[in-house]
Amino acid sequence: MDSSTIIFLILAILSWGAGAFFDKMTLKYIAPSSAFYLRTFFMLVLFIPFLLWKFIPTRDALLGSHKLASAFILSSVIVTMGGVFFYLRAMSSGEASRIVPLSSTYPFVTFVLVYLFLGETFTASKFVGTALISCGIYFISK
Repeated sequence: MDSSTIIFLILAILSWGAGAFFDKMTLKYIAPSSAFYLRTFFMLVLFIPFLLWKFIPTRDALLGSHKLASAFILSSVIVTMGGVFFYLRAMSSGEASRIVPLSSTYPFVTFVLVYLFLGETFTASKFVGTALISCGIYFISK
């Protein structure tokens, strides 16, 4: 990995870790469904200026892409937002120190899906590595 990839990865980890902290703090004051919809509302408010700024290149990219691209983007949004909703529900009734690591076992699902549907190579080391990370996360959360 090059240094910029590592920097962005570290920034993503720090952002997601702080985000989970703020999610747990939020859930002390409002219900998970309210947190979900407020989060979505704030995202829209914050991103509308960027959406307007990048409207033309985004529209052109969409019009120039395969029709399935839109379906895959919509699918990603639906399942990701579903995941956020379920995550907030779990966080509201569980310990963040358990819920966050357990919810972080999703790479195993990605591993299986890309192997089955995208033809990525299956190697024992990828499988064992992903399984060990998922198992390690499970044991940390016990």
